[in-house]
Amino acid sequence: MKPIVKKVLAVIALAGTLASVVAGREKPSFAPAREPAARIDTRLPDAGDLDVARLQTRADDGAKVDAFARRDFAPAAPAEAHAAAKREAPPLPFRYLGKMLDSGKLEVFLANGNESVVAKAGERIGDYRIESVTEAAVVFTYLPMKTKQTLPL
Repeated sequence: MKPIVKKVLAVIALAGTLASVVAGREKPSFAPAREPAARIDTRLPDAGDLDVARLQTRADDGAKVDAFARRDFAPAAPAEAHAAAKREAPPLPFRYLGKMLDSGKLEVFLANGNESVVAKAGERIGDYRIESVTEAAVVFTYLPMKTKQTLPL
């Protein structure tokens, strides 16, 4: 072996020896407790008012319990609240402008925002279908909810 290789190996061996000596002198990373910690009693107190017989009858019922069933702890809402929560059709977006009798059929001129529309019974305008056109009113059906609405003339 070459003398330089021997020197490198000797230095590595010496470094390993020193590392093991130093490692043996280290203090542990934790210090033992000086006094034993006060013991805490985690047991439940004896409940004299616990009705064990009642618990036993519930266990013997044989009824299956669904562990994944939805549980709602909110108070039950009255029926009127559910009725009030029903959705209503939006107000009619049309304004009456005028009417015209064409070939015996009554047509009405309606304004929908900045747009003017000539409408007769059976036509569809957006989400609305015109059910009937009379001298007194135009009856619409709001198609998403199938709700009838009337526009008086």
